[in-house]
Amino acid sequence: MNILNVRTWVFFYLICFVALLWAVFLLTQGMMLWVGLSLVLIVVGFNFILVAAEMRGHKKQEQMMKNITAMKPDSVPGDKNNGK
Repeated sequence: MNILNVRTWVFFYLICFVALLWAVFLLTQGMMLWVGLSLVLIVVGFNFILVAAEMRGHKKQEQMMKNITAMKPDSVPGDKNNGK
């Protein structure tokens, strides 16, 4: 999670929390059982997909950083002297 996107994530999780509270309210009242259960499944599934994507992106960025730091100084692309 990028530190610049913290506000976006907080806003997103607040909306998810409200949706889950509303779903629990529907489930405890016994009305619209399928709406409450589907809302819970959608929110939890969407959060799982987003967290998995964030983890995949973090791993990709970490691998890219390792590749950059492993490059030799004479093999830098765009070098006009070709390391001479």
